[in-house]
Amino acid sequence: MNLAAHHEVGGTPAPVGRARLAASVTARVLDGQAVAVHGSRGMGRTTFLDLVAAALPDTVVVRLAAPGVPGHGVAAIAGAFDRATLDELPEGMRAALLDPGGLTVGDPATRLGDAFTELLTTQAARAPFVLVVDDAQHLDGLSATALRAAAVRSLGPGAVGMLLGLGPSDPSPETGFVPQTAEAREVPLLHIDLPPLAGADTVEMLTGVGVSTDTALWAHRESGGNPGLAHEIAETADDRSPAGLTRADQGRARERLQTLSDTVLTTLRRVAAMHQPTLGVLTRLGGADASASIRTAKALSLLVTEDEYLRLTPASLGDVLLESVDSDELVRLHRELAEHAPSQALRRYHLALAGDPSTTPAHLAASARETAARGEHDLAAQLYLLAADAGTAERAEWITCCLENAVIGKETRVLHRAIEAAAELTEPHQRVRADLALLELDASSPDELLIAAMHASERHPELQARVLLQRARILLGVHELPAALELAERAARLAVGVERPDIRVEALTVAAAVSHTLGDGRARVLIEQASALAGPPRPGQVHTSPRYIAARFALHDDDLRRARAELVDMLGGVGPDAGFDTVHVLRSLVEVVARQGRGREALELAGRATRAASHFDTPVATTWYIEAIAEAVGGSFDRVVTISERGVQLARQQDDERYLRRQLAHLGLARLHLDGLDAAVAAFRELRDIDAASGIGDLTSLRWHADAITALAVAGEVDEARDLLAAVRQGIDAGLGSPGVVLGVDRAEAEIGAATGDLDAARELAVRSVDEAAERRLPVEEARSLVTLAHVERRARRTGRSREAAARAREVLRPLHAVPWSTWVQGKFPEGAALHSLEPEETDGQDPLAGLTLTEQQVAGLVADGASNREIAQRLHLSVKTVEGTLTRIYRKTGVRSRTQLAALVLGHGSR
Repeated sequence: MNLAAHHEVGGTPAPVGRARLAASVTARVLDGQAVAVHGSRGMGRTTFLDLVAAALPDTVVVRLAAPGVPGHGVAAIAGAFDRATLDELPEGMRAALLDPGGLTVGDPATRLGDAFTELLTTQAARAPFVLVVDDAQHLDGLSATALRAAAVRSLGPGAVGMLLGLGPSDPSPETGFVPQTAEAREVPLLHIDLPPLAGADTVEMLTGVGVSTDTALWAHRESGGNPGLAHEIAETADDRSPAGLTRADQGRARERLQTLSDTVLTTLRRVAAMHQPTLGVLTRLGGADASASIRTAKALSLLVTEDEYLRLTPASLGDVLLESVDSDELVRLHRELAEHAPSQALRRYHLALAGDPSTTPAHLAASARETAARGEHDLAAQLYLLAADAGTAERAEWITCCLENAVIGKETRVLHRAIEAAAELTEPHQRVRADLALLELDASSPDELLIAAMHASERHPELQARVLLQRARILLGVHELPAALELAERAARLAVGVERPDIRVEALTVAAAVSHTLGDGRARVLIEQASALAGPPRPGQVHTSPRYIAARFALHDDDLRRARAELVDMLGGVGPDAGFDTVHVLRSLVEVVARQGRGREALELAGRATRAASHFDTPVATTWYIEAIAEAVGGSFDRVVTISERGVQLARQQDDERYLRRQLAHLGLARLHLDGLDAAVAAFRELRDIDAASGIGDLTSLRWHADAITALAVAGEVDEARDLLAAVRQGIDAGLGSPGVVLGVDRAEAEIGAATGDLDAARELAVRSVDEAAERRLPVEEARSLVTLAHVERRARRTGRSREAAARAREVLRPLHAVPWSTWVQGKFPEGAALHSLEPEETDGQDPLAGLTLTEQQVAGLVADGASNREIAQRLHLSVKTVEGTLTRIYRKTGVRSRTQLAALVLGHGSR
């Protein structure tokens, strides 16, 4: 049976973004373990099982049908075994397995467990195998008992492995809830919940079938990363007008809701009506039924959890749920929610929606001010809009406040109405504030808005300072740096004249950021001036505050302890609704722990940032960059390539030079350490050209220069490497470097020495780089410099010293979870062999296939089967470029030079 024929969503291609999990599961079941993979509807559980099963040498595969008589599960599983295996069993055991209903003597569970154990051990005696059972949620109690007994007795390396797939059952007609798979969870298994796809993976999946990037991003957000649902949403969006899209979206939502029980619908209506619904409030309202309803909705992919909050997927479910109730019931719903509201602001919010006459516009505006001061900007926006809807004299001011808070809090449900209402504003202060908010949102043409804002503010110096400051921020983002610095300084001078220290602080902070990017040496003086004037940052503006920028500068200076302490403290003070603050502080923390080599922590923090970004609808370019940083220290370089290539493509489409630079730096880093020298050099050259055109002199933020010099030297472009080295050394001499930058440049210069034969100078530089990295507690940099030292010693034929440096590199990384770097070093120095990362490896008579990773073994095996690179990519759910890079590494490790030689090596090696 081919599991690929049983996609949970028709026509869905094999999943992307699952390679790492699939490799882990594959290794476990090959080691004789039992693994159960759980997935909500549409999550791609069956196709994931197919991905794993394809990598297993010998399998017995079965998919269970809906529950039947006791023992039907074991009967279905036994029927998938070869008849020859069944014929070897004693007649009584064979009959028990194929017809459990005939067990009338003794304990049926014991007899069936014994028979099932005998079946597994008989099959294992022929050859080790893995039993793959999909839809194992349909296991009946008797079969689960037998499976548990057999698993305990039979599993083990070189014998039997087990892989189960468990999805949601249909809701029970009696309770209306999806039953819990208690029987399957009682089996001694490692239980793994299939996670949602990351944004980059959803985009790769959908653009691969012709969906535009913008639509793919929208589908990811609306689906919560559920691949099947994302396909459905993207198909609905194809070639439709906005009105047609809304009708189709709501029509699909009605279909998904129509089979639910009244109890589940009641809970979901509460979710739709609440501001940031949580399980705690819902269980206070509905008790155990609410918990069961939420579990059911999650299993059916109707909602997702983002930290402690719940979100309907897609958002149109909320409109459909509330439109299906009459006005009286809606009033009762909001009164009920007001009764259980955890704050006065939320109580007033629900009472206003219930039409309570005692909740006045003034009450709503007062609550809005209080919530905004606490950083709850999206709730503040909704309260201001409700107050403005009353049509009182304060309407224009409240509309302006609504728009300002909606932009900070990313409250999309309110933004559209606030933008429409802002068109009626005429008073200069309100008009300019609204235009500046729209610039933050990037909702319209910046030039048109700025011209209008400058005209409206020409007689108001305070407003003019704010407009100039916003223009400076925009120019900083597009790297028009001299003009940005001039405008920020003008804004600071105007702020002094009108005695607005808060505006001056913002202007000095922007000027410091511009100065740092330019590398003109004034950045620290400017940020110190801003910090001396600044009070506590306002909620929602932590990520633009002097304190945050100063923490960034500490990171750039390699003062990692100070940076981490400041950022952790700031994160604790970020308001619950300040989306940009949360994401950007987490991003900086990811950079800090990545520099410290803490891969596991980097991945965990990146996951938090991704969840926050999804909840607050933060631009995906930011989350992809955060993921790339974390993957480069805790994940894999292959994954960095996937994310960064997607990020580069998106940045080009959006004409976003900031994120183009950031993703090019990580793409070059990953390509360099995957032996893709040509691609690495191309990325670094483009980055160099961008910086030259924009006048960027900063050496400490992206730190791409040392990697570029290394790539050029190893690629044979020594003169170009020396030219770049000279330019970087000039910047360092001007005070623009940091300890980490200097040691990286020393290491890169050592690579030039190794390439040109100046080995004594190269050794001195490498040793200096190692010592500085150790003193600064930069373990990844220390390990990289030790690799360079091992290479230099090997070139000098000092084998013992080379082996010692390699061993030290492994030891430096051993306590860390810096997986890409540990894998890189271990792959280049197996058994202590002194081999450089970018040179062909020597096998020393060992098995040339023994050093291949699991992915490399799979690629080599498929090459031997005659598969093309594109076919391998589709089979293993990799990009074609990743397959090409993997083949390059296989050729280097095995010493072969062609696909034909590799196929001959694999086929001559025996089993794959």
